[in-house]
Amino acid sequence: MTDRRNTRAARTRVLAAICATALVASGCTTLPRSTTPQAIRTFEAPAQELDIPEPRPDVAPDLVLRDFYTASAHPTDNYAAAREFLTDDAAATWNPAESTLIVDGINVIADGPVSQGGQTFGTRGAIVGQLGPNGAYETHTTAYEDTVRMVRGTDGQWRIAELPDGVVLERQNFLDNNSPRNIYFLDPTGNHLVPDRRWIYRGVADASIELLGKMQDGPRQRLAAGVSTALPPEAGIEVIPHEGTPGKTVRLTGLGNLDQDLRALLAAQIVWTLSSADVRGPWILEADGAPLVETHEGPWTRDSDELRYFDPAHGPADTVPLHTVDAGGLYRITQGTAEVVGEGWTTSGSELFVSAAVGVDVTGRELIAAVSRADRGGETGSRLLLGDADTGPREVFSADILTRPSWSPDGASVWTVADGDQIIRLVASSESGQPRAEEVDMTGLVGIGGAISELRVDASGTQVAFIADGRIFTATIEQTTTGPWRLVNPRALNLPQGTAPVTLAWAPNSTIIVGAYGEESPMWRLYPDGSLNYMLPKLNLSPPIAVVAATSSKIYALDDNALMELVTGEGEEQFWRAVTGVGGRAAPVTAE
Repeated sequence: MTDRRNTRAARTRVLAAICATALVASGCTTLPRSTTPQAIRTFEAPAQELDIPEPRPDVAPDLVLRDFYTASAHPTDNYAAAREFLTDDAAATWNPAESTLIVDGINVIADGPVSQGGQTFGTRGAIVGQLGPNGAYETHTTAYEDTVRMVRGTDGQWRIAELPDGVVLERQNFLDNNSPRNIYFLDPTGNHLVPDRRWIYRGVADASIELLGKMQDGPRQRLAAGVSTALPPEAGIEVIPHEGTPGKTVRLTGLGNLDQDLRALLAAQIVWTLSSADVRGPWILEADGAPLVETHEGPWTRDSDELRYFDPAHGPADTVPLHTVDAGGLYRITQGTAEVVGEGWTTSGSELFVSAAVGVDVTGRELIAAVSRADRGGETGSRLLLGDADTGPREVFSADILTRPSWSPDGASVWTVADGDQIIRLVASSESGQPRAEEVDMTGLVGIGGAISELRVDASGTQVAFIADGRIFTATIEQTTTGPWRLVNPRALNLPQGTAPVTLAWAPNSTIIVGAYGEESPMWRLYPDGSLNYMLPKLNLSPPIAVVAATSSKIYALDDNALMELVTGEGEEQFWRAVTGVGGRAAPVTAE
């Protein structure tokens, strides 16, 4: 724990360096956009072969059109495979870079009979997303409708003569030919890696080139207000595979006088981006002909001393024991036994605990936040209590209703929502050291509507997920030094119609676990970019689900009967089990 404390403290000191360099043009959360990135070169052999459609002889025009849409999933050589299905004139004028739309199936309907050797087709579908040129997926819920004209050539074969610019992909075709990968940026403190999910074509010659190029281009627009990077936009990057041995050399140029602390952060960005994408290491990192970091001359892996503390897939929840909270108090579950956390963390009389959260500060100390509710003479109200196992709780805020609290990853603040419409951060006062309430600026959430019933801060401290009016949203945290922090760039995450979310939690792999009403689909895993969601096993669960929590290996859910756990990665026939040592209905509390 001491090494972790020292590392965190060092990263905190780096914040000033990040803010002072030309890497951040304005504040600690704005990335420069004025410099054209340098080309990235590779020497690696071509990637795996994919099943790419080619024109078939003597097939009906509607089948030619469908083959064209399938071939459009392959962007190699400026969509050369798709252009084979076009006439020469159409192939010369079609601009696939206009947009890439993801549709939930394409309907092809002939608009009348064949006339003068040609036929027109109407193409329709429901747009579910759009893929940007940087590989970022954005959700959409609009209809798609357009017209395609086909002609029969002198050879008797049908080809597309007129079509709209842009690429249209069926969702399954998109998923079959692209892989999601995380590019890692930095939170404003330099203590945490922030994942930015992108989609990479499976047929690229070298995924490392694609990934590092997108890192160089900067984060997606939705994240830009909340993250930074140690990679100067003017830097050049060259990736060279090792001959006869695993791994690659990443050569950087143009780093200038970038200091050693920032170079170590850059190494973390590069190595974790590549390793999490299954790009085989180890990696030698060079800058202008010398080791990227003076004190590190050998190859880098994710287990290098300078990097292992940045592990984005693991956090306090994996080392701090599971806690539970019920009306009577807060408990720690150790070896199948529930023990009261400490003096003061039980209730009596009309005072009842309704929720809790456990955080970890930079010293490794476990912090506790709990919401209690009391009936005092017919008047009810909620209190937010802060403390630890040794000092016990003290009241720091009150409202009619408070949501389940959520700690920032450094334990420096705790978040809650008061009365459904005020997001509150409790932070230590710079003068007294005592907690003070700061209201988060919600003007960037215009159009959300409805009361917020649940809000959770992610493991990097740069995003929140919340439920408002029965819908799930994410938003970016914009940190400021001159005013209240802001939530910006909200994104709606959709569940199937008829599924009503009740509770959510961030999992360490940056997905969102959702508990819901509904017998058929009470548990879900969602990806923050909105590209995918899928139902989790439901065997042994009794909906509705009241509270969820997660570690890297387990998901917890409080159902209508008991606290249940699901061990992830146990195969398809997964089922939920009651947590040993927990009596009755107690809500799960994992460290944040």
